Amino acid sequence: MKALTPCRLPLAPVIQMTATKDHLHNMFEYVRWADSAMIRAARTVPDEGYYREQRISIGSIHKLLVHCMAAQWIWLSRWRGESPTRLENHEDFPTRDSLEQRWPLVHAAMLDFLGLQSQKGLARIVQYKNTRGEIYNVPLGDLMLHVIDHGSYHRGQINTMIKHAGGTPSAVAYHVYALEKTRLT
Repeated sequence: MKALTPCRLPLAPVIQMTATKDHLHNMFEYVRWADSAMIRAARTVPDEGYYREQRISIGSIHKLLVHCMAAQWIWLSRWRGESPTRLENHEDFPTRDSLEQRWPLVHAAMLDFLGLQSQKGLARIVQYKNTRGEIYNVPLGDLMLHVIDHGSYHRGQINTMIKHAGGTPSAVAYHVYALEKTRLT
């Protein structure tokens, strides 16, 4: 599989801007809602199609769902000051059930961590090491926005994979979430 190359456009001047705690909370609730919808959509695919390699992203629906959950966990670990040396994968969570049992715990832990942060805390610089040992320094709020963006990117891929496997994709755009929230209030 060919690795993606980051876009090398000139960057705009750096403006110190951090998302608000309320906004991040709403977005993490969206992530929880969208991930749960993807799990339900993946359940419309029989095991053969769910575990089948599709040559999209890292392979199968299962592998990509586990990747999404594991990425959320590794970022949470980094926010807490840890630097895990590996990203968990489908071998750590080999079944649908193991993934479905763990992911709600990850969502709850991310929301709990956010609940402990102040607005000033969201602006603090997090130093972390990636799995290759490279050191980075990025504001916490920006890292949280990255987790939200990462999930959205992969949910599009997962929906395509579900459709290719004969299942029923799920409408998980933020707009759909906002409409559902509005209907419930």
